[in-house]
Amino acid sequence: MKKSVKTGVVATRTRNGFREVLLVSTKKNRWGLPKGNLIPRLGKKRTALEEAYEEAGVLGEIRNSRRVRLERSRWTLDLYVMRVVKQLRRWPEKAQRTRRWVPVHQLDEWLSRRDLVKSVQKLARPARQLA
Repeated sequence: MKKSVKTGVVATRTRNGFREVLLVSTKKNRWGLPKGNLIPRLGKKRTALEEAYEEAGVLGEIRNSRRVRLERSRWTLDLYVMRVVKQLRRWPEKAQRTRRWVPVHQLDEWLSRRDLVKSVQKLARPARQLA
């Protein structure tokens, strides 16, 4: 069986001195990141930006090639850092999803998978802190 390819964003902002990540509610009443199946004609980064718009109502940019890859038996997920430029009042999946900004240090209270928390924390750090 061929693995599906998914792509998504770790949308970040800094608020009151804290780095925050945007989470969206899932269909299973959990919290996750904006992500979806790769749209081949768009490529990974543009698909990720499209998912951020559709699921979370945010527009922004992926400035560099920093990413993390998570692998499962059925899929591979590439996550990219997105700098949010605009948060919309209306978006395609607003009726199905809630969005929430969560401080990076509280992610383990919102996301159920430890490897996802670690990956998001790694990407959410400002690039200047990585050296």
